[in-house]
Amino acid sequence: MNMRRPFRLLAFILALLSTALPARAEALQVGLVIPQSGQFKLLGDHVREAFAIWNADNPGRFDDIVEGDDGCTPESGADAAAAMSEAGVDIVVGFLCTESLAAALPMLTDSGIPVMTLTVRADIIGEEASRLGWKFFRLAPRAGSEAEIAADAIFRFWADKPFALIEDGAISGRELVEAVRVRLEDRALNPTFVDNYRPGQETQPSLVRRLKSAGVSRVFVGGERADLAVIAQEAEYQGVALRFMGGDALHAPAGDLPLPDGTIAVLSAGAVPGPEDAGARQAFADHGLIAEGLRIPAYAAAEILGAVAARMGYGEADLDDLLAGATFATALGPVTFDEDGERREPGFVLAIQDDGGFRRLSVDDAARLSGQTQ
Repeated sequence: MNMRRPFRLLAFILALLSTALPARAEALQVGLVIPQSGQFKLLGDHVREAFAIWNADNPGRFDDIVEGDDGCTPESGADAAAAMSEAGVDIVVGFLCTESLAAALPMLTDSGIPVMTLTVRADIIGEEASRLGWKFFRLAPRAGSEAEIAADAIFRFWADKPFALIEDGAISGRELVEAVRVRLEDRALNPTFVDNYRPGQETQPSLVRRLKSAGVSRVFVGGERADLAVIAQEAEYQGVALRFMGGDALHAPAGDLPLPDGTIAVLSAGAVPGPEDAGARQAFADHGLIAEGLRIPAYAAAEILGAVAARMGYGEADLDDLLAGATFATALGPVTFDEDGERREPGFVLAIQDDGGFRRLSVDDAARLSGQTQ
C-alpha cells in the first residue's frame, strides 16, 4: 500500500479550499451619524467611544469609521445621508432621533446602505420600513416591547391585588399606560383605578388621596423617576402602603428623593449589569469610562458588525442577509434581526430597586413578589 496517497489527497483538498475561501475577512467601512453638538452630544460621544474601544481591541474588522452629524431634524438627516452615500460606507449606525432617521432611510436605501438605530423605538418607523422596503435594522427595543414586559409583570405579580395605572400626561407616559391597559384587558385583567397627574410637583397629596380612596396597594407609573419618588414620599407621609412599578423612564440619575426599595422597573438591556455585558463594562473600565448611556448599546452594535465583517466574502450573502440571518452574542445579550430588521428579542429586562440602585430581578425576587400579600 502506498502510504503517501492519503497525504497527497489531503494536500489536494487543502489546496482547493485555499482557492475557494478568501485569505481573510473583508473589513467594513462604518458610518456613525451621531450628534456633534447640542443636548444629545454626550450620547454621540458614547457611540464614538464604544466603537473606538471595540475597534482598538479587535483590529482589522473595520476599514474606516466615518462620522456624520445628527442634528435630530429632517434636514440634518438628509444632509447626513448624502454625506454617507458620498463616502461610500457599507452601513450607518446612529440616527438617534426619529425625525432624522425617517428622512435618511429612503435616501440611504436608494444608495444600498443599511441603517442600524440604537435609540429610535417608535413602532411606526419599523412599519414604514417594512412597507417601503427600507434597509432598516433596529438594535433599540421597540416601544411596544416595554408595554408587553410591563403588562406581563403586572399579570404575574399583581393579578390578585388591587392596582392602579397612572401617567404624567406626556405622550410617552400616556401611550405606555394605555398600551399596558390594553394588553391587560386582553388577559381579562382590569385596573382598579386609572388616573393622571401633573408632573414636576414637589408634593402629590391629592393624587395619593385618590389612590387611598380607590383602595389600591400597587401602582404602575407611566412617568419620570423624580415624579415617582415624590409620589412615594407623599404616600409614606400619608401612611398609605403602596408598591410601585414603572418603565424605562426610571433609568435616570437619582434626584433629591430616593426611589423606595422594592420598586420594579422595565429597563432596557444594558441599563443594569448582567453576565452578558461584563466584558464590555471591563473594556470601558480599562479606559477609565463607566458603562452608561449609549456605551453598551453602541458596543453591542460594534460587536455585531465585527461578526458580520468576519463572515463577509465567505459566500455570496450580502450585508443585509448576514445581519438578518444569524444570532449575535453581544453585550445586550443575544440579538437576532427578523426579515424586516426588527430585533426578535424584547430588549428589556425586569429590575428591582435595592439599596439605592437597580439590579436585575432574580428568580427568588419573582417568587417573593408573587407571594406578597400586603
